[in-house]
This record gives sequence, C-alpha cells and structure tokens, in this order.
Amino acid sequence: MTTFVADPDALLPLGVRVAGLGLGSVDYINDTIVLDDRAGALFDLPAHQPIFRRELHDRIHPDERPAVEARVAAMLSPGQPDFIDVVHRVVTRDGSERWLSARKQVSFDGGSNGMPRRPVKGLVAIMDMTAHKTTERQVNDLMQEMNHRLKNLLTVVQSIARMTARSGPIEEFLPRFNARMAALSHNQDLLVSRGAGGVALDALVKEQLEPFTGGTDCRVTIEGPALPLKFEAIQPIGLALHELATNATKHGALSTQGGCLEVAWRVTDGRLALSWTETGGPPVTAPARKGFGSTVLQGMIGGALEAEVDLDYRPEGLHWSVTCDICRVCEAAAT
Repeated sequence: MTTFVADPDALLPLGVRVAGLGLGSVDYINDTIVLDDRAGALFDLPAHQPIFRRELHDRIHPDERPAVEARVAAMLSPGQPDFIDVVHRVVTRDGSERWLSARKQVSFDGGSNGMPRRPVKGLVAIMDMTAHKTTERQVNDLMQEMNHRLKNLLTVVQSIARMTARSGPIEEFLPRFNARMAALSHNQDLLVSRGAGGVALDALVKEQLEPFTGGTDCRVTIEGPALPLKFEAIQPIGLALHELATNATKHGALSTQGGCLEVAWRVTDGRLALSWTETGGPPVTAPARKGFGSTVLQGMIGGALEAEVDLDYRPEGLHWSVTCDICRVCEAAAT
C-alpha cells in the first residue's frame, strides 16, 4: 500500500491560514511594508499596498512602542541577530486594543566599497494574542484575589483560636476549635461550589444548619429574598450562624422535639434586617459571663458589617438580629 505524503512547502499557505497568521513584507530601502489581509485586519491598516512603516508603528500602543522600536533598531544593525520576537498591544482607529505577537526577520545586502551591509527586506509574521492575554490577566487577578482571601482567612483563624482559648477550659479547646474550623470549611466549600455565581444568603444559612438539622428538619423555617453575598460578609455571617446553631442544639430550641427556629431577613430602604428567633425550647437565661459565642454574635459581626446587633435572651427563646446597610452584605442591590 502506497502512502502519500504531502510536500510541506506546498502546505505552507494552508498552514499559515490555519494558524491564523498575518504576514507582512518589508522594503527597508523605501521604508514601506505590504500587509496581507489578516495582518491588515490585525493592525487595522490597508492590505496589499505599500504603506510607510511609521504608519504601522503608529498603531503600537504608546506604552510598548519605545521598547518595540528599540528591538527593531537592534535587529537592523549588522552583526546583531537578524530576527526578533515581540509581544505588544495595538490601538485601532475606534480606540479598541488587541495584543499581537510578531516575529520579524531581516535580510541584508552584501555591502560594497567599504560601506556596511544594509537591511534591504524583511518578513513579519503576526498572531493575535488577545484571547491568551485576557486569560492570563484573569488568572493573575484570580491569584491576587486568592492571596487576599487567604490572608483574611488566616486572620479569622487566628482570632478564633485566641477567643476559643480564652472562653473555656483548656481541655475543651480542641473540640470547640475544630467545630469552628469545620464551619469555616463549610463556607469555603460553598464558595468553591458556587464559583463565579457567588454565594446566596439562603444557601449559607442552609449550609450552616445542615450539620445540626440534617437539612430536612420541619421545625426550621428559612425565609427571605435572594441575596448574593459579598465575600467579606460570608465568613462573619457563617460563623455567627454556626454559633447560634451550636447553642440551639445544646441548650435551645433544637435541643427538644417541640422547639422551632425561624431564620428570616428582609431589605427595606437599603437596610438589611436578619434575624434568628427560637421558640418552644427550654426556658432561656442569659449566661453568667460573655464567651466566644457572644463575641462572635455581637462584636465580630458588628465590626465586620458595621451593623447594629441585638442579642436578646428571651425566656421563650433566644432572639438575635442584625441590621446594616445592604451594601455591606450584598453584591447587588436587592429588589
């Protein structure tokens, strides 16, 4: 069986088109360049006719033009490498920008009568790098955001460790600290699973209550409009909900079959009102001293959200409420 192998040189024009390359032929004697259709479109310049090289250079973004022209000047000097690779932006006539990668190569004459060799012609191959650069920028922005969030998370962990250590016997530190780390982990899992869509307040409430209620407890009512949360609001609200659920399971409404819990929120005149209300559980009395839970429920969330916080140990059940500007909590204005 005979295998046919195409001549690579014959495939070159097709390869150029498949690769999306634009080509330009440079005449250094007349200081002009002729662009093909693709290169002309990339630079927003006429194709198949000589134009002065300065017209092409005028398209290069001002921030990159000096460096590009310095590289070209070096290439055109005898004794230097006869090709360069440059990546730069161009600015089109409508003001939009695109990123291009260009490989330029120059040919010299032989020189005569003691005169140095001169650049006479050249070739430039151009590729659109805009999509690649956009992705690269998004990745860099994401890395910066992740670094910022990690630093904030470590600060929260340090704060939790200090307050947990101060709020009870040392032998109880590890289980209480681990439980609070688990609450943070739930928040992080929610962030990752929701991705660019963000985390809504109802999802955060359900995520924090699920370990205590199994997600199907008919004694729990959750009610409020859809609110996409800011990252800065997720950790304090999530920790507060964890502390409330822990207390309700140990001493409050979720510790008995007859107890009920309502978590509700509303937005009025640009203000968010979030409340946790327990009924039907054991009689409630205020604690003798202020522990970690009270610090989270009042101090931490009040400071993080610039909120008014009320923690009321009503005999019929604990009531906790937070009121703050919606912009402190929500990614978009609520309707």
